[in-house]
Amino acid sequence: MKNEMKQELTRRLCECNNGGLVLVLYDIYFAFSLDVRNALGSGDSAALKKGVADVQAALDELMGALDFKYPVAGQLYPLYSYCKRLFSTALYSLEVAVVDEADGIMKKLRESFEIAAGQDKSAPLMGNAQKVYAGMTYGRTDLTENFMNDENRGFLA
Repeated sequence: MKNEMKQELTRRLCECNNGGLVLVLYDIYFAFSLDVRNALGSGDSAALKKGVADVQAALDELMGALDFKYPVAGQLYPLYSYCKRLFSTALYSLEVAVVDEADGIMKKLRESFEIAAGQDKSAPLMGNAQKVYAGMTYGRTDLTENFMNDENRGFLA
């Protein structure tokens, strides 16, 4: 995963609510899935092993976040588990089609969660997070992000 993607996901984590958190987890999955694709394309076995471990860790997070008091969790768990097995087979089959199948499943699930997250009007999970303001600078094409520190940010003892 590139540093720019890490920074974007970190910023989104600071601003998201419950529904947005699930979308961030899906985006982490897709970033690691792209790493697996790149490793398969380049034939780098070390990068492939790391990418598969990372994508499976993202799937583990999604599986661990399921609340089984809701019936949909019982339907999502086998799908996540199946995707984990697909990535395990990618280690020895070295076929991108396996990754395509897992990504197709996860893309449909992300679209569903995106609709649900759009209806979630809860407060952000982090109340005292750093504020990020983005805007155009004096140049026509330069975009900068400014971080504004608040003296009440963080934990108060």
